[in-house]
Amino acid sequence: MKLTIEQVLKKGVAAHKEGQFKDAESLYRTILQSAPAHPDANHNLGVLAISVNQFEVALPLFKTALEVNPMVEQFWVSYVDALVRVKNVRGANQAIKKAKKKGINAAKLERLLSQTEGSLDTKEPSLARLNILLECYQSGGLSKAEKLAIAMTREFPKHQFAWKVLGVIYGQTDRKPEAVNANQTAVALSPQDSEAHSNLGNTLRELGRLDEAEASCRQAITLKPDFAEAYSNLGLTLQELGRSYEAEASYTKAIALKPDYAEAHHNLGITFEELGRLDDAEASYTRAIALEPCFAEALSNRGYLLFGKGRFEAALSDADACRLDKKTRALPFISLYALGRVDEILRRLEIASKDDGENMSIAAFAAFFSEVQSKPTAYNFCPNPIDFISVCNLSSHLNDSAAYVAGIIEELNKIEAMWEPFQKSTVGGFQSLKGVNLFKAPSEKIDQLKLIIINEVEKYLLKFENKNCSYIENFPSGNNLFGWNVILKSQGHQRTHIHPGGWLSGVVYLKVVPSLGKNEGAIEFNLNSDYYYDDNSLSFTFQPEVGDIVFFPSSLHHRTLPFTTDEERIIISFDLMPDSVKH
Repeated sequence: MKLTIEQVLKKGVAAHKEGQFKDAESLYRTILQSAPAHPDANHNLGVLAISVNQFEVALPLFKTALEVNPMVEQFWVSYVDALVRVKNVRGANQAIKKAKKKGINAAKLERLLSQTEGSLDTKEPSLARLNILLECYQSGGLSKAEKLAIAMTREFPKHQFAWKVLGVIYGQTDRKPEAVNANQTAVALSPQDSEAHSNLGNTLRELGRLDEAEASCRQAITLKPDFAEAYSNLGLTLQELGRSYEAEASYTKAIALKPDYAEAHHNLGITFEELGRLDDAEASYTRAIALEPCFAEALSNRGYLLFGKGRFEAALSDADACRLDKKTRALPFISLYALGRVDEILRRLEIASKDDGENMSIAAFAAFFSEVQSKPTAYNFCPNPIDFISVCNLSSHLNDSAAYVAGIIEELNKIEAMWEPFQKSTVGGFQSLKGVNLFKAPSEKIDQLKLIIINEVEKYLLKFENKNCSYIENFPSGNNLFGWNVILKSQGHQRTHIHPGGWLSGVVYLKVVPSLGKNEGAIEFNLNSDYYYDDNSLSFTFQPEVGDIVFFPSSLHHRTLPFTTDEERIIISFDLMPDSVKH
């Protein structure tokens, strides 16, 4: 059956939003073959031309769209923007006058002119170079694409496209501060680019700068009210701000605009879980999986939800549907443990030891299972993690450790932190923003602390060098530390957790609270988790003093016990990352 023009347009817009620019261009041109004056097809084709700096191609397309439908504000915005970009200020002014006569609110157009006039560099990369960059990025060659984009931004610093690509690449390679800078430049160079605002909002959210992220997402929606991805990004931000009902509304809007948007269905499921609406959450996860059958995060979240409902076979089925994220690869093992299938656990641990032998969530389960079953397993990452706890004190490195600690606390006071960050273990306290590494470009005292930790890591490795396990045998060779700080208030604590992205973890105690004979504020290590538990499982509780540094395997479960006094408990936590992880 032949598609109608509107159906072809809808497909073209969808391809455009997904970054499938060649497909979108083909669909728009198909429309123009039968309806040469179609306003939306002309306008959207012009937008595609602008994205690769073909301003002279875009201008007649925008003009045609306006001649057919001069009442659409966005058509005027695109036209004036293109005129200014080619430095046709006179033409831009004339266009603004015509827009006013048509009843268009020209404030946005005049603002665009004043922001851009005289600031553009007429030098621009060739279309061939732009296409090479785009094709390199789309084919997954991120390293090469990054080099091309950096070279282009240096040669053409006022050309937006390369900055936009660079922002996305930095985001995908976990360099969030650099991504923010690139995305901010992209937005400054093209303030009307809704996608650039949405990209910026998403990166700001990943850094924990949530108020700024919300503003960027809302600006993207203002510029493009049917931008489903921006509504989804806004939902993520609202969710992390603790505004779950608003997040639900934002995801619902994204789904209304794009019913097959699997990620939005999945995110809505997370929100429903936060709200305690477990059946709705399951339905949303199921819809996301129906749209993307190997959506690992959705399968994992549904699996854990089903596990919590006691539906262990169904949880196991989700766990086995595809390879899960490394943080959740223990799901099949905990499901089998709940089902009592010990032999299958042993068999699977042997397989995992060969193809996933350094996974913290599997290592944590294997240590628990081995201890409870009183038998070793083939998973030999760190079978007895409590044996690998080690403690030292800053005083062994400093003449006046008290003054030094006071100086670190003063430096930490300048670092932005968030109260009870979303999906983190901190309860009743502040934690530094999730994308900020304290040890990257550190201040004076923290830089000194980094050197002390590196020195103590070397001693730690020497202490355990004769242990026969891959935790020691494959110990990271670099000094790739990632650090964050936590300030707990009265009744504050940290829930039981591991550090799935680390290798060796540690805590530096800068301010402690009195134990009151009840281990208040102590750190407790154990082999139990929220999903598997044995009353006789090993545990160890340590009551720290100021200056203590406690080292332990990242696979070891630990928590902070609540305290009742009004004093603060201040720490710096850190992970020594595997060699393959860069920050």
